[in-house]
Amino acid sequence: MRLPSYNKFMSVSLDLIETFYAVHTDGSFSRAAKRLDLSHPTVRRHIETLEQQLSQKLFARSANGLAPTAAAISLAPLAASIVAQGAAFKRAAASEIGHGTVRVTASHVLAVYVLPKLFAALAFDLDGITIELSSSNIAQDLASREADIAIRMTPPTQLSLVARKLPEVEIGLVAQPVFATKHATTSLKDMPFIADDRAGQIVPALQAAGAETPKNIVLRTDDQVAQIAAIEAGLGAGLCQCGIAARLGLTRLRADLKGRLPCFLVMHEDQRQITPVRTVYDKLATYLPDALQVPLK
Repeated sequence: MRLPSYNKFMSVSLDLIETFYAVHTDGSFSRAAKRLDLSHPTVRRHIETLEQQLSQKLFARSANGLAPTAAAISLAPLAASIVAQGAAFKRAAASEIGHGTVRVTASHVLAVYVLPKLFAALAFDLDGITIELSSSNIAQDLASREADIAIRMTPPTQLSLVARKLPEVEIGLVAQPVFATKHATTSLKDMPFIADDRAGQIVPALQAAGAETPKNIVLRTDDQVAQIAAIEAGLGAGLCQCGIAARLGLTRLRADLKGRLPCFLVMHEDQRQITPVRTVYDKLATYLPDALQVPLK
């Protein structure tokens, strides 16, 4: 199979690459058109033009929409990188002094329970800046400009990244107050418990801390937001960031069971020169520790 060369793909206009990536991601012309705010005929024409320029068929019709060819599958990662860098270029080019768009990436838990309230509190300080919030438990590649700023629980490894270590985030065993009262004398082994599913990290972490192994697991889910929602609903006890638990009015069950996660605020070194990015980074560095460290009784 002959694939289009890197140089040949790089000579294609950004508009065509953005359309190709949208069609590859969404699996249909109509969904891609909606994503890009283009007409269906325009999206089809972009793909046909790209196929002519690359001398390759990129999509074939299937029962479920459009199926990418081997050539399309091989080009998709490169297209994702180009689209991300193109978006970063547009954000930087559109930035004025103190104004512009800044893309922040964080875990689902932080994106739901911490950052919206923090950005609301900083609305006046961030006047003129639009935040794009990427909620993902997969680390976004800052070097490829998938985001401008990242909040991570693991230290960055790329030399081109600037990282500020924030205070560690405490994790505790918590429950809804009525549930906590009802199960005040129930052992952890017998207590209704919220655990993860395929990740398989929560029970081993408790065992490593010397705790009893929960046997009455009433819900398994790898979605940490769903875990917290289940705890808040009174379905069972579970692990949660203590700052989030305190905000939700949850109760700590075992003061001796606690863990800590490192926390880093990260950006690419080149982004320090872009005023809106630097402004958001500095505000997060100043106020995020307090937002993460709400005391839990």
